[in-house]
Amino acid sequence: MKHDPDFMEKITQDLEARKAAARILNVGVMADSNELKKAYRKTATEHHPDHNGNTPEANKKFILIKCAYDLLAFDKFNDKLLQEINTWPGVPEDNKYNLDNPWGHFLWWREKFYASEIKNERSNEKKRSSCI
Repeated sequence: MKHDPDFMEKITQDLEARKAAARILNVGVMADSNELKKAYRKTATEHHPDHNGNTPEANKKFILIKCAYDLLAFDKFNDKLLQEINTWPGVPEDNKYNLDNPWGHFLWWREKFYASEIKNERSNEKKRSSCI
């Protein structure tokens, strides 16, 4: 067996891609094929470029959804899943995330991809806490 010095990096990237894919589709990492299919259809419908102004951002989201589904359902790894995270404009300059590792990139990407949902959750939490 040939020694591969990048073996651990490849494993880490694969795990991060699978976590990101599960988050994109809003399923568990161990979701079965029926769950994946339902989640893919729902997410693809919500983020389809035709329903979201046909902007470049909407196209990227839709591509990522397809890549996520292919990875989890068919075990087809697509570098676009990790590459898209690195190519999106607006990388934070305030050092909020450590972009020297895959986890930092994932956290930044998650906030960018789901920013509106995260803001809604936070505002709902504030409303609930103010009612108490």
